[in-house]
Amino acid sequence: MKNFDVYVRKQLLEKYSSMLFFLVIMLFPSFGVKAFGAFFIILFSLASDIRQKRLDLMTFLPFTRKQLFWMEYTFLLTLVSVTFFVGLPFADRSIDSWLILIRAFIFLSTYFGVVISAVSVGFDPYGAAFLFLLADLVLGGIGSSRLGPTFNPYKLISPIYQANIFASLAFAFVLIYAAYKLFIQRGGER
Repeated sequence: MKNFDVYVRKQLLEKYSSMLFFLVIMLFPSFGVKAFGAFFIILFSLASDIRQKRLDLMTFLPFTRKQLFWMEYTFLLTLVSVTFFVGLPFADRSIDSWLILIRAFIFLSTYFGVVISAVSVGFDPYGAAFLFLLADLVLGGIGSSRLGPTFNPYKLISPIYQANIFASLAFAFVLIYAAYKLFIQRGGER
């Protein structure tokens, strides 16, 4: 737990100014707002460190690549949770407000997996994130999630549309696992 405290302190000290705006926005109890904030916080997190070639400095702290991956993921989940609970008094008192938290976790997990996978194989994290976002919006916007002639199975696992929470969650877990494996093996630094 001490390593996690050091990591959180390091991230907050280095990236507080770039994260502050998005953290304030994420206080609003809406999935779209939380997804917007989480999207940009992911880009300013570990992906930014890898892109600016600071990963080796972080492994001297001494963090292993496994620890870095899971601490960053836990840190991001904590940020989403804290903003949710701070904004909870302003939300509706229903199960829908808790679904916003679950959907935000799924969105964060999916995009974290995509960005870390992309940067681990040498792609630009910003380009990969925006390209996946565009593809997700287009592919998820086609057709419907109901069986029929316009059925679109991607809509079920889309991190934005999430027509089926369980399918979206499974897709997020697959992407997190793939990102973890790629990050451990390749690390992203060229």
